Amino acid sequence: MSCLKVSQFYLSILAALCLAYGAGAKVEAKTLFVANNGLDIATCGAIASPCRTISKAIENAGSGDRIIVGPGRYGDLDGDGTFNSILGEEKAETTAGSCLCMIKVNKLLRIESRDGAAATVLDTGGGVDIDVVRIETSGVVLGKPKKGFTLTGGGGTSGNGLEIASGVSGVRVEGNLSTRNEHGFSFSGSGHIFSNNAAIRNLDYGFSFSGTGHRLSRNLASHNNTGGFITGGNGSVFIGNVASDNGNIGFEIFDSGHVLSGNVASANGSNGFLFSGSGHKLSSNSALGNKKYGVEIDVNSTGHVLTGNSIVGNADWGIYLPTGSSATITKNNIYGNGEGLWNSSGTSITATNNFWGGADGPGDNPADGLYIGPNSDTLFTPFATKEFYVKTVTPVEEPGLVVPTDNEQSETTPSPSLTPIQFLKEMQTNEGLLFHTNGNVRALQLEITDLSGRTVYVSGFVKGERLSWARVNKQNRPIAGGVYLYRLTARDRGGNEIQSELRKLIIQR
Repeated sequence: MSCLKVSQFYLSILAALCLAYGAGAKVEAKTLFVANNGLDIATCGAIASPCRTISKAIENAGSGDRIIVGPGRYGDLDGDGTFNSILGEEKAETTAGSCLCMIKVNKLLRIESRDGAAATVLDTGGGVDIDVVRIETSGVVLGKPKKGFTLTGGGGTSGNGLEIASGVSGVRVEGNLSTRNEHGFSFSGSGHIFSNNAAIRNLDYGFSFSGTGHRLSRNLASHNNTGGFITGGNGSVFIGNVASDNGNIGFEIFDSGHVLSGNVASANGSNGFLFSGSGHKLSSNSALGNKKYGVEIDVNSTGHVLTGNSIVGNADWGIYLPTGSSATITKNNIYGNGEGLWNSSGTSITATNNFWGGADGPGDNPADGLYIGPNSDTLFTPFATKEFYVKTVTPVEEPGLVVPTDNEQSETTPSPSLTPIQFLKEMQTNEGLLFHTNGNVRALQLEITDLSGRTVYVSGFVKGERLSWARVNKQNRPIAGGVYLYRLTARDRGGNEIQSELRKLIIQR
């Protein structure tokens, strides 16, 4: 074999080895930073040189990375209806065939604010018909408790605060406020999780969605022109949400198999709840003081189960069943309404063990009455002689103030909010550094990053109110001296989590 052929042979072996090593190498996720004093340069994103726009940070990020956005305003800064990069404005897509959005999330990313929704505003300026944020990739996380965004200015006929594209699944949205858009939050796909968000004063619905298997917990829809929540699709779960003082219906539920527990519909311009389709389940919900029906079952809508709800003080009928509808109605409070139950379904309805407002069952004041139409029948005995206790929830005053858990105690009992926690200053010990807290802490986690945002060490959750760190990296080797950043995450006994702010740490060797 000639020297040339030998050289080519070994070069090919070397190239194959390099390729195999590269394919197996794990790329670590990094953290990129965005700030109002940042600059959109090719290498921006480090904490010392943040990007000015979220769009640029997304462009520089890789799949799995995290983006932390500092306080301030992002979008059309001068409100002229155009987006000028020289002014530090977002790279919006406003032409036909584009995403028609201000911020496009087309990578698997975690995007959160540093200081919460009230301090971090994403604003299109309202001059163009686009979404504020559009998510086009499955598994994205937007916001977290006390780390979300205010989304505003998505106007026209289709501009929403947040739009999740069809075919996308498993997006998590937490701690955000969507206000003065067409819809507050609009999505389809499957398996999205929305918790602790608020949709206030939008032109249409607060939450408008379809698809399957979504989970909405502790969200607020208030003062939206058309309604609070509207959904089609199948099998979504609503826990502890509030629809209050919307222009029309609080919860408008279509298609089949949705489960609602612990929700409140109050003071809405029409019904508290409207159910179409089939097989929805309602337990421990409250329909209070709405201007028409507490609960309306649509024509030919069948197989619903209403158990343990409070339907009180609505202006018209507490429960309304028209032609072809059906429901089983047990152990509910139905009183103080215009009247109790309208049944013109043309079939027999089971409505036993309900409290009608008086010890003697439905009838004259103080109890609510019944209307039984032609070819209809209502079985209401036996009835309850005293009121059932139905716990209501309090609307979220600001996104992020209530911290949800990934493992709620049950679908009917949302876990309690986190007890106030104080993160104390780190302490030097012979073994390294000690991090500790005051409060109802079951477990604590420590995350160390360098100034570029690269993760140096993550402890995982350690049981107890304190943990120690021996100043080592993820490979358990001593780290070099210098300036680092750290964040603590505390978990309480209900499974709720809260994070400290990002703090500076100096390691001396």
